[in-house]
This record gives sequence, structure tokens and C-alpha cells, in this order.
Amino acid sequence: MGFFSSSKRITREEFKRALWKLRERGFSDMERDEVENVFRGDIHESGSSSGISSDELKKGLHYLKHHPENHHLSRDEIQRLEETLKHYL
Repeated sequence: MGFFSSSKRITREEFKRALWKLRERGFSDMERDEVENVFRGDIHESGSSSGISSDELKKGLHYLKHHPENHHLSRDEIQRLEETLKHYL
């Protein structure tokens, strides 16, 4: 999990590109909406905290992995999400 040590952030534009990649990787519109909801607050912050930090990514993935009753993503989809988003950090 060394990729979580980066101080770079996933920008709003990069997140949009990641959502398109997820669509190509089999995510439905509903599943992509769920991903967007998990990271909505991080993406819409302003100033230097705008975007998804490595820490925020880690927290969002932890939530998805440990609260399967609150979303429709499978473990495999969460893994694909993690691979897709970490590409931008």
C-alpha cells in the first residue's frame, strides 16, 4: 500500500476520467453514482484541499470494504476501483 504515501491529489478532472474508465471496466451508472457519492465531499472541496488525497482514498475504500450493506459494489469491483483511482495518485 505504498501508493497511499503520496501527497498528490486526484483532481476533479482525473476523477471524471476514472469514472469513464470504470464504465469501460463494467461498472453500471448506478455503481458509478455510488462511487461518486463516497468521494463527493473530497472532490468538491476548495483550495489546496480540493480533490481526493491518498488518505481520503484510503478512507473511502475502507468504508466500501467494511460496509457492503450500504452499496451495490462487489469486492471485485472495489478492487477495480482501487486500481483505477490509485493510477492518478
